[in-house]
Amino acid sequence: MNSSNAITRIRRQLFSKKVASFTVCLCVASLLWVVHALNVNYRYSLNVPVQFLNLPTNKLIVGDLPEKLQIDIKASGLKLLLISFRNNVDQLTIDFNSLKTNAKSQAYSISNGNFNLNSVINFDVEILKIRPDTLFFSLNKGNSKLVPVKANLALDYSPGYSITSKPTVTPAYINVTGDSLALLQLDTVYTQLLNLKDVHQNYSSAIALKKTTASVNYTTKEVQVSFEVDRLTEATLKIPIQIQNKTTKETIKLMPEYVTISYLVAMKEYDHIDANSFKATVNFNHIKLKQKTLPVEISRIPSEVKVLKIEPSTISYLIYK
Repeated sequence: MNSSNAITRIRRQLFSKKVASFTVCLCVASLLWVVHALNVNYRYSLNVPVQFLNLPTNKLIVGDLPEKLQIDIKASGLKLLLISFRNNVDQLTIDFNSLKTNAKSQAYSISNGNFNLNSVINFDVEILKIRPDTLFFSLNKGNSKLVPVKANLALDYSPGYSITSKPTVTPAYINVTGDSLALLQLDTVYTQLLNLKDVHQNYSSAIALKKTTASVNYTTKEVQVSFEVDRLTEATLKIPIQIQNKTTKETIKLMPEYVTISYLVAMKEYDHIDANSFKATVNFNHIKLKQKTLPVEISRIPSEVKVLKIEPSTISYLIYK
């Protein structure tokens, strides 16, 4: 039995040594393969956001300006690995004054432009191809103007919630180029319809612009639309009534002298609203016309609130001479 146990122990030791040796060899081989792979050059396609400056003002671009350039590059595996770790590539700025052009064809070559693409990628790589490579312009003279952008929204809120700020559009204005007649008829650019259901929180996102005619082009294809949403609460305030447009020295007693306003306000604005935020008035012209009752108007209302009810909505009065 002792001899059998000794043989078993020897076999186990030999087997353990073989496994350890195999593991070490495998790790070394894998490391060598990784080092080799990182030093080999590969082709890779990269999308780079682009912004154009100093567009020709006397020409019409054919199609739309690209928002991204597809760049085919060649670099080592290590550089490509580091590039892939970056979530966003820096924006490339191209000045049309630096692009070479063919006067006859009105074509501007991007690949021959005087700009440093490697500085945007942050690595020294070989540029193989740029798409689009060339931007074409029409021989017809172009016109341009600055046009406001408005958000096209269809919002359905969760119960008790509402928008608490005017939707903001960034940029608020865009430059539009194209046919002079089409530009004359264009006074506003709208976004594509944003249809949201069960809205209960703040919103911010890029939305594409709606294009109504092919004879105009936008300097950008989308804008950032943002708005704030909050839970609403109902509140009431008692405020004094003032007489507007009074031109005589007669003493006029209003009955009653106060009205109660019921309104909705966002929770975050609740403490900022008080009686001084509102102004309730009656018009003295109605008294001169000897109307028996006077309608109460709320001439000052904070933009943060929505008035639900005014009690009473009409009042009586007495004139002391």
